[in-house]
Amino acid sequence: MKHTLYPWERGVRFDRGVLVGEVGPGRHRLPMRAVLHRVDIRPRTLTPAAQDVPTSDGVLVRVTVVVRWAVSSPTKFVVESASPEGELYTAVQLALRGAVLTRAHSAIDAEREAIAAEVTAGVAARAEELGVSVAEVAVRDVVMPGELRRAALAELVAASEGRAALERARGETAALRSLLNAARLAEEHPALLELRALQTATTVVVDRPKRA
Repeated sequence: MKHTLYPWERGVRFDRGVLVGEVGPGRHRLPMRAVLHRVDIRPRTLTPAAQDVPTSDGVLVRVTVVVRWAVSSPTKFVVESASPEGELYTAVQLALRGAVLTRAHSAIDAEREAIAAEVTAGVAARAEELGVSVAEVAVRDVVMPGELRRAALAELVAASEGRAALERARGETAALRSLLNAARLAEEHPALLELRALQTATTVVVDRPKRA
């Protein structure tokens, strides 16, 4: 029987139920009794469903991660598990849960990279057993409970209103200081008031008639 494997494929060959070995890309003629399992070794992306994980201070946080992985050992990938991708999925979920449980909710978003590194380390052993290499883990979403989001929004609004009130107070203080300085100057130099009154009285606006 002829089999053609593409550059991104590897074949795991069995003869009468016995593992024979791996077959690389190309065209292969195998006996009828041989069974060839094709394995795609191109990089893949795994996005486990978001899960609500309790933090160290008892807050349920919804976290989503993205995992980039690829098959590193086609033989292990075929032999070690009936559902290697499903087992990788479970390992990622458990590692993520462990990383979040050790942190307070306020630290989750700020420590995304550290959490991703812990998840990568946490799945490394099981991934190797499954014939998989994990290239990257990234924390995609961190969603806090609605109550905390509303509290954070209220805090931002209060801070903004506080800054606006401070600016108004500064403006009023500057205006009062200007009036106080003017009053002090007038008290010390009364002639300035008379000069100002004279300037006001002698200011004349002349509108010249337009020539026809």
